[in-house]
Amino acid sequence: MKTRAHEIGLLVLVVAVFVDKGAPCSVSSPQCYKNTTRPDDDFLCEWQDRDRSPDAIYTIFMQTSSVNDFSYSNQFKADNRLDKKIPVENLITTRLLDIRVQRQVFNVTCSSPTISVFLNNSVKYSSPNIQKRIRSAENLILSWPRMNDNKGAIYEIRWKKVNDSWKNKTFKTEDGTKKGNLDSYTLQLQEHTVYQVQIRRRAKQSLLWSDWSETADIPIEIQQPVVQWREKTHEQKREITLKWNNPPPEASFGGVSYILTLNLPCEKTKVYTIRKNTFNTVATYSEARVSLIAINNVGSSPSQEIIIPPVKHLKYCQSDFHKDSGRKRKHYCLEWYKLEDGETRPAKVNISWSDTLEDIKKDMENFVRYYFFLHMGRNKKRRTDMSCPVYSKEGVPSSQPKNVTVLNITHDSAVLWWQSIPVQEQHGFLKHYVIWVSREGDIKTDHHEVTANETSFILRNLKPGFSYTLSIAGKTNIGEGPKSTRTFFTLSSSSTDNGLMVAKIILTVCAVVLIFSIASSIAIRRLRSKLLPIIPSPVISPAAMPHIDNQNMKPLTEKVDDVILLRRHDKDIHSSVLKQKHITSLQDYEVSADEDEGDEDDDQEDDAESHFTGLISSSIASSFPNPNYKGQLLQFTESLEGTDKGQMEICEVNTPTYKNGLFF
Repeated sequence: MKTRAHEIGLLVLVVAVFVDKGAPCSVSSPQCYKNTTRPDDDFLCEWQDRDRSPDAIYTIFMQTSSVNDFSYSNQFKADNRLDKKIPVENLITTRLLDIRVQRQVFNVTCSSPTISVFLNNSVKYSSPNIQKRIRSAENLILSWPRMNDNKGAIYEIRWKKVNDSWKNKTFKTEDGTKKGNLDSYTLQLQEHTVYQVQIRRRAKQSLLWSDWSETADIPIEIQQPVVQWREKTHEQKREITLKWNNPPPEASFGGVSYILTLNLPCEKTKVYTIRKNTFNTVATYSEARVSLIAINNVGSSPSQEIIIPPVKHLKYCQSDFHKDSGRKRKHYCLEWYKLEDGETRPAKVNISWSDTLEDIKKDMENFVRYYFFLHMGRNKKRRTDMSCPVYSKEGVPSSQPKNVTVLNITHDSAVLWWQSIPVQEQHGFLKHYVIWVSREGDIKTDHHEVTANETSFILRNLKPGFSYTLSIAGKTNIGEGPKSTRTFFTLSSSSTDNGLMVAKIILTVCAVVLIFSIASSIAIRRLRSKLLPIIPSPVISPAAMPHIDNQNMKPLTEKVDDVILLRRHDKDIHSSVLKQKHITSLQDYEVSADEDEGDEDDDQEDDAESHFTGLISSSIASSFPNPNYKGQLLQFTESLEGTDKGQMEICEVNTPTYKNGLFF
């Protein structure tokens, strides 16, 4: 049994030695370096293990590289870590050292490949941290802090368009004289195109590159946002909503943020950093100012300034204002300002958390209008309890109404028009305008008062043909200001009657012209109808062929015969011939009628024949092409017998022709 156990133990030892000597090790070669070029900095050794095990123990072995020189040999245990910080005093940095890492898991060990280095030249900088990116048109300026040793370095920068391949470039920087200086580089890029950039560096005397910096997304320049706002008044405060447009994808590549600055009266300036494109706040009735800056990875947009004006200034105070003007309240703020041009809020206002209205009146100018707001509460609960114009002391207006004009003058009325007195010249709250009207030769003067917001007045019940004098002035609580005077004449009654007479004459003339034009139009139409009658289109009477709908229509052929018209005294000579032709024609007609009618009864044949005979004897020729024109010609000769003998004597012998149902 002892022999068997001894053999098994020897086999395990042989296998372990084989693994240690011949099997590949999962540990990579170590990399030992320091982070700066300063000679007193410690070193850091790092390595990788493809077969990471919680039971693995790592040990670094260092010794001089010469075969016959073993003056330096040291080892540093790292336990289960993949790095080891080694003090510089435990190392020889000026001589070539062989360095390897041994991995041990229980009784199994292996070693990494050995490297030979001079540690004094083994410097590996940390990866650059790109802090500033400024893009202007085609130029991109990148800035990052240099190393603590304040030394220049060799840099490699690479850039690409999105989903494109990298482009690389190497450059150097010089040593600095001050700590904390920034290294920078200007890169030429295509405008309106987004990019990605990375940088790495190494010491000038070292071959070790730092890791690549984090990928920097480079969008295009961001533009000033366009802001819209709306407000909703609720419980003596305003709910304000701001909204602005999102930048295009090229400008928001890598992310966009906004810096919003809010200035409200009686509150400290607040700065917000937000990423959405909306903002809600609560403001009082006073003015609110907002500035907005859009920021992306390459810079910021110009500031967009938004001024939300106060609610419309009141022209007068409430009736119960003076009752509460001197009372102090809790958590209140008094805001007041002098109205520029009497209506506009200045950029700078006065704020007080302790004074009353009576206190601030002491510092106001006389006869000058101010405006104040009394805000109550704190933060989002702050509201406007009171707002009103105010004078420290009132007076009478310093000027009269401007551009006084009398318009639309008639025999008994006129319209007085003027421009209001400017607020800065009112010197108090303008109550109304006073108008005086006096007639020439009359000691009585009429007096009228018009509200301060009116700019016209109608004068009625005036006497025709008289001269009137008007005066108008503004009036405050203190009194009336300067007057503006105008004189005008009303129209006389005769002139009014003449005007009516002229109007009647004009209307009469217009009526006569209208009637004459209508009559002329009718006469011209009648005359034209007589001189140029309308030629009617030929109409075919359906009675000409009474049974045409019931007949079987056959194609009709037309034959034109010559007809000779004879004088009456030639009748005897040709009578026998004519009679014979007449009989022949009748026979032809009967035969034709028999063919057309077919099996019709005798009564229908007699009616058709009698109708046809009457049609031929008519003096009006039918426009229908009649197939029985031979019988018509025979009857036509007989009708000539009844004509006037004198007319027949002067009738010349001619040869008419029949074509298309007409005689020619």
